[in-house]
Amino acid sequence: MASTVGDLMTTHVVAAFEEAGFKRLAVSLRMNGVSALPVLDADQRVVGVVSESDLLAWLAAPNLDEAVFAGDMPEEPVARDLMSTPAITITEGASPREAAERMRRHRIKRLPVVTEDGKLLGIVSRSDLLRVYFVSDGELRETVEREVVRGEFDLPGVAVSVERGVVTLDGTVPVRSLIPRLIRAVRRVEGVVRVHDRLAYDTDDLVPLQRAR
Repeated sequence: MASTVGDLMTTHVVAAFEEAGFKRLAVSLRMNGVSALPVLDADQRVVGVVSESDLLAWLAAPNLDEAVFAGDMPEEPVARDLMSTPAITITEGASPREAAERMRRHRIKRLPVVTEDGKLLGIVSRSDLLRVYFVSDGELRETVEREVVRGEFDLPGVAVSVERGVVTLDGTVPVRSLIPRLIRAVRRVEGVVRVHDRLAYDTDDLVPLQRAR
């Protein structure tokens, strides 16, 4: 069965409430060896993320001392003042591929995992998503053969080999239209990096029908 974000996430998450002060945030980041913290409201819903970059941006603000003295900026900002919002999150039922695409699109390293109403469940990182590839070539070959080639398609004439996560399919299938379907199914197997196709077919069922006269 395909993994979900909920299967891969870390559930022991360090988070901060909106009222947490600058110093407390800095200490928490350092002590826990993380670069960002989810920020929660009173109902433990994720409302933002505060990172080392957010803290440094506040410290580097021009004329900081004058602004604090004039009351234009707080003497010690809290997470609510510093966080990036809205938070980029994902639900536990999402696929690793969805999570990876969201990280790529927003250029972030981790995602808070939330319930449908936004409450924090865990966090998933890039290294968590890569765990689906921590499988040996032998195990991957057995899975592709059992679940796809023999199971879903029942193709005794197709042989499977795997090297470094790259699956090669050799042999003959009854009809040509099976080949793209088979390749798509193999690509969906967790741990597959790429699929090489060396397949032949007995019948070309993709030839256009002759135009009626």
